[in-house]
Amino acid sequence: MVDELLTRGEKVGVLKVRLYRPFSAKHLLQALPGSVRSVAVLDRTKEPGAQAEPLYLDVMTALAEAFNNGERETLPRVIGGRYGLSSKEFGPDCVLAVFAELNAANRKRALRLVFTMM
Repeated sequence: MVDELLTRGEKVGVLKVRLYRPFSAKHLLQALPGSVRSVAVLDRTKEPGAQAEPLYLDVMTALAEAFNNGERETLPRVIGGRYGLSSKEFGPDCVLAVFAELNAANRKRALRLVFTMM
């Protein structure tokens, strides 16, 4: 789906975290271009009672610290969301919904992706 959006001229990308712990802020920041304006962090976990999901919090912390230390000139807008819980599929329509939310004028802080089982 990302390749299709790129062929349409959209400026999008995907960064897949393959090893979460220990979290490497250094590698995240190296992989995330300085020109990035918006980031959606999709977690595949639900942390009841937590302010947000773990990956979202780690990405926010890494970006904020890099900005405060002068390692990044800008701080992208970051939204968090969950996917793939309870064996729900995350298909192309969900990818489009995430990118649409990133482009929305009044973006939410958190995404709630609702899936309908057919």
